[in-house]
Amino acid sequence: MDINVVVKIKSSYTAWREIFDGDTENRKKICAESKTTCGHVDDKTAIINLYDVDMEAMGAMMSDPEFEELTKEHVVEHIVNILAPLPR
Repeated sequence: MDINVVVKIKSSYTAWREIFDGDTENRKKICAESKTTCGHVDDKTAIINLYDVDMEAMGAMMSDPEFEELTKEHVVEHIVNILAPLPR
């Protein structure tokens, strides 16, 4: 499954992005990391697109205490949306 994650940031985009960029090994376990894209919306919002996501593994990663500890100073919430092609 392909998903889009809107990240509501409580620190700053720059501080959050350092954490995001340092977490590639975890993302490799849940998605096709080489396809991952991340964009800056404003200082309090980022957009991530993840492809070929194992949703069960992603849920486990996001509820892991280590991930929660890593993100608690930087993230207000993650809003997850499914990406799907429009019907023709």
